[in-house]
Parts: sequence; C-alpha cells; structure tokens
Amino acid sequence: MNKIHNMKQRQYMALAPLLSLAGIFINPMASTLAPLVLYFIFRDKRPDVGTIALRTADLAFSIQLWLVLISLAFMLAISMDLVVTGDVRQMMGLATIIILAIFVVSLATAIYQAFKGNVYRYLFSFRIAERVLNLVDKRKNNS
Repeated sequence: MNKIHNMKQRQYMALAPLLSLAGIFINPMASTLAPLVLYFIFRDKRPDVGTIALRTADLAFSIQLWLVLISLAFMLAISMDLVVTGDVRQMMGLATIIILAIFVVSLATAIYQAFKGNVYRYLFSFRIAERVLNLVDKRKNNS
C-alpha cells in the first residue's frame, strides 16, 4: 500500500467518499454517480484519487445491488410460503438498516484512510467497475 504525503492529494482522495456519503441523503443514484464523475475527472491527473473514486462508486453500486438481492430473496421466500409478508417487512427494514450502516462505516473508514494517505479497498464491494475498467484499459493498451 503506497502512502500519499501531499495534503492536497489526500483531500482529493477523501472527496469521493464524502460525495458518496452526501449522496445517500440526496438520492441513492447520486452516491454512485458523484464518485464516478470524480473518477473520470481525476483518473489521468491523479491516479490515486481516481482509484478511490472508482472504488467508492463501485461500493455504492454494490450496496444497491445487495439491497436488490435481499429483496429478491425475500420475494422468493414469500412466493414459496416460507415467511409471512409482515415478517418480511420487518426483516427487510432491519436488513436495510444493517446494509446502510455498513455503507456509512465503510465510507467513514475510507475518509479516515484518505486523510492518512492510504488508498483504501472496500470490504463489501463486488469490484465490478474496477474489473471492467481494468479489462478496457488492457484491451486499449493491446490495440
């Protein structure tokens, strides 16, 4: 893990998790799109900022995907008469609170690590965007 010593670079690295955190309260899509826009702005000028921004956008997308997958699992459980609808409402509410808490704690940890100068990798991310863009970059370099 490379350590960043430039304070301005550290502030830019903390910007993506901060934007994603603010996006939770504005619009769920904003928590994904704001860091993604930041990635496209900084990916060539400041690669560490771009990496954090891409990982943050990926985490936000992953959190939304976790919520969708849990909702689908509950819908399947209801259709198979494994659970009662009233119980699912409570379980989904609890699952949403837990997932959002994980999201907020992950973003807070990333902000802390950014100010320390570390590039942070999120634990609950599917890393879909990072993998896709790495494949695109490899193909671009091979051409």
